[in-house]
Amino acid sequence: MRKIVIALLGFVITAGAPPIAAQQIGRAPLDIAVPAAPAAIHALGRAHVVYELHVTNMGRSELTLDRLVTADADGHALADWQGPALRTRMSVVGQPPAGGPTAMLAPGRRAIVWMWITLAPGEAPPSSIAHQFTASAAGVESETVVARGVPVRSTTSATAAPVGSGNWVAVRGPSPTSPHRLSLVTLDGCTRAPQRFAVDLVRLGDDGRAFHDDATNVKNWYGWDAPVHAIASGTVVRVRDDAPDHAAMEASVPDVMDRDEAPGNVVVIDLGGGRYATYAHLHQGSARVVAGERVSAGQMLARIGNSGNTRAPHLHFQITDTAEPLAGEGLPFALDRAELVGRIPDLAALLAGTPWAPVPSMPARTMTAETPLENMVLAIGAVPLHGGGR
Repeated sequence: MRKIVIALLGFVITAGAPPIAAQQIGRAPLDIAVPAAPAAIHALGRAHVVYELHVTNMGRSELTLDRLVTADADGHALADWQGPALRTRMSVVGQPPAGGPTAMLAPGRRAIVWMWITLAPGEAPPSSIAHQFTASAAGVESETVVARGVPVRSTTSATAAPVGSGNWVAVRGPSPTSPHRLSLVTLDGCTRAPQRFAVDLVRLGDDGRAFHDDATNVKNWYGWDAPVHAIASGTVVRVRDDAPDHAAMEASVPDVMDRDEAPGNVVVIDLGGGRYATYAHLHQGSARVVAGERVSAGQMLARIGNSGNTRAPHLHFQITDTAEPLAGEGLPFALDRAELVGRIPDLAALLAGTPWAPVPSMPARTMTAETPLENMVLAIGAVPLHGGGR
């Protein structure tokens, strides 16, 4: 036994852990991965294909990503980005450079390309997408890398709204620049985008504002204590109801968040087919359901609160492929019907108390089986008198 131990120790000492030095074939050794299948959503009368590309420089020299061309199964180009158009869609993993967006990848560095491809009106989503990168290194000719095509996930069925009647703003709803969309979470040894299609629903009052008087008082927010509803039938698989609600406009995003504390009070419903609906930041003690209970579409689940990682009362809603809100991939959703009556200019204006007002010259538009996009003002459960659509 002693000899075996000595032999094993000797192996450890002499063998060591060699540096990764894969044989480099070609000038652009890019590893191109699509962790989650591209998903098509429909909004404003068009299809949009949303996903992420993970691009890693596996070589020994700096590489600059000069161009990205995407094409469908028949070779028809869907998007062609180069220069600033590509850089602004990229994030290099780690500390961002002081000089702004960059397309340069040091050896061993990874970039995330946030893909949002908007198709022409009436154009159907492709069945698959292929990717072609052109990259260059200092002093050498550029090289093009063609990656195999990946299938596109079909559009999901439309559901009822998770909130009741009124005007609601889809804060941080899906868009190319939404903080939800651009948020990756690493848990259990895997990096995912659970909030890829998430939305924060903030209710507006008759005055067009999100709150009245003192904004730090949660009860002054028009969405406070509003009921939330099941979007479809399913089984409740997770309920938390004991997290305290805190004052509005005072919370700051911590450097490190606890996976269970971030959502606050939460209800998660198994919709079937590997789809789980999450309702987060709920009012303490307001849950009307328990784990294991079967619910039907439109059934009241709880009330909007201000628990967890949130600055003001709202409903955080998302669909993922796991029952744990932050451990799965975000999946698309669509509302069976809503009225698009306008947009807020930005979140800062809303939080500053700037009222939203409809624009009569832009009539409301009925949304049928569409996904609400970032900062849209939606009239749910009632037809507005007038409003600003697109």
